[in-house]
Amino acid sequence: MRVRQAVVTEPFKTGVREVELPRPAPNQILVAAEVSAISAGTELAVYTGTHQWLKDPNLPEWKFPFKPGYSAAGTVVEVGTAVAGWKPGDRISFPGNHASAELLTVGHERFRFWKLPPKLDAETAAWACIARYGMGASIRVGITLGRSVAVMGLGIIGQFTLRCLVAAGANPVVGIDSVKMRRDAALAAGADHVIDPSAGDVKEQLSQFLGARGAEVVADATGIPDAVPQAMALACDGGQVTVVGSPRGRVKEVNFYDDLHRRYIEVTGAHGNMLFEPSHTRLVGAWDIDKAQRWLLAALASGRLSLAGLVTHRIQPEDLGVAYEGLLKKKDDFLGVTVHWK
Repeated sequence: MRVRQAVVTEPFKTGVREVELPRPAPNQILVAAEVSAISAGTELAVYTGTHQWLKDPNLPEWKFPFKPGYSAAGTVVEVGTAVAGWKPGDRISFPGNHASAELLTVGHERFRFWKLPPKLDAETAAWACIARYGMGASIRVGITLGRSVAVMGLGIIGQFTLRCLVAAGANPVVGIDSVKMRRDAALAAGADHVIDPSAGDVKEQLSQFLGARGAEVVADATGIPDAVPQAMALACDGGQVTVVGSPRGRVKEVNFYDDLHRRYIEVTGAHGNMLFEPSHTRLVGAWDIDKAQRWLLAALASGRLSLAGLVTHRIQPEDLGVAYEGLLKKKDDFLGVTVHWK
């Protein structure tokens, strides 16, 4: 089967190539993609050549030409002879690249896939795998109901961080970002308040709105290492800070006594691929990746998890480079981008 794949051929250059996929092996399914969604942080790090894994010799798949994307929705078109429980016509969410079709291995430890709830459209479902990385804050901090939250950075991961916390009952929920369009999108999705860092001291603005010295939970989704000490400063004494955006680099300065130890603050990482390690799930309950993705799909289908204001552009595969440039340079216009394959 001839399929189209979007690729980053080298830094700042994209293309669409055609490749031949074989028939499914006995333990595989063939899925035709309808929509894939762009995860701006990861994909722009590859597009600009700055992603740390590109330089790791132990990760040969992270080399140019690189197949970007890890969140898609589509329809099963063929199943292998040993596959049970799946049939042609099943609509699924899967961690797919930006490609018109893919072969998926049933039972693969990492690259799993999930049936869509009835009436959930493909564009909405295409965000489900990306959403898990923002959902990490809701899982990592434990109790969310009624707790005050500040989310730093309202790009795609920050948007899903905020939206999942709203869905999980946090209150009030505050979004922090310098880009007005992103702040407006957060308000459309249910944020109680937003803060523009350029309008004055963020800590003072947050405390004034909350009527308290800091938020009980602060989620850093900026992807900027030096934002972590600021996130710690925004937490109340005894509060929790969770890092959901991948901070690619080193923090220049942290005063661990004044900023963490003396204030009894907890700082944790919440990478979406590591949330379900046994050492963690023993502490936070019976979460695993399947439960997380099923919750996300159900919440998207019911509207409990809102996409209001999120999708700003719908593109064809050939326009991937245009979308990347927009996400890099036109942050007032570009936020959520979906790639359409039909």
